[in-house]
Amino acid sequence: MRDRNYLPLLLGLVVVITGCATQREWATWRAHSTHFATDNHLSFSVSSAAAGAPRITPEMVERAKAEGWWGRNVPSDARLADVQGEWEGEWIGHGIWRSDRGGIARASFTLRGAVGEGQLAMIDSQVAEGVPLSLRESSSFGAAVKIVVGENEVWVNGADPKRPFAASFTLQGDRLVGTFLYTDAPVQIEMTRRR
Repeated sequence: MRDRNYLPLLLGLVVVITGCATQREWATWRAHSTHFATDNHLSFSVSSAAAGAPRITPEMVERAKAEGWWGRNVPSDARLADVQGEWEGEWIGHGIWRSDRGGIARASFTLRGAVGEGQLAMIDSQVAEGVPLSLRESSSFGAAVKIVVGENEVWVNGADPKRPFAASFTLQGDRLVGTFLYTDAPVQIEMTRRR
């Protein structure tokens, strides 16, 4: 019985030792006594996220460079994921009583550099756990979204501030694969570009 008291501590130690940070990232963290470089950095970080996913504009990137904030920089010449256009595929999750549930997923995105907007629809998702309420209610009509793209990442935020949601996708060739963030029930979304 006594040995079990050390199990959580041992598991926590394993997670810390085998964490995702590289040696270079750990060196950067050790060189700075606080996560945020300045008070402006803190307010910028808090105000530039919605439902946990970043909302970054080119003006914000220039402001960060001018402030001299530390951290890993994304090169300004990095090739951004091209997700503009129409997407269609399927979503898979759970329904009531953890039964399998799925349907058609559709998205339409327009981009202006690293930011954009569009629509995301989750058809037949009215009783699906893990699908945000705004998408369940709008079903085939979809919900307005704002997006931010990286080299192969796409962060999606619901545009309605009263019903925020966030999703993260990875661009794999002509496929977008992702899931919703901050939900208890996982939902897998896989879409391909419509020609």
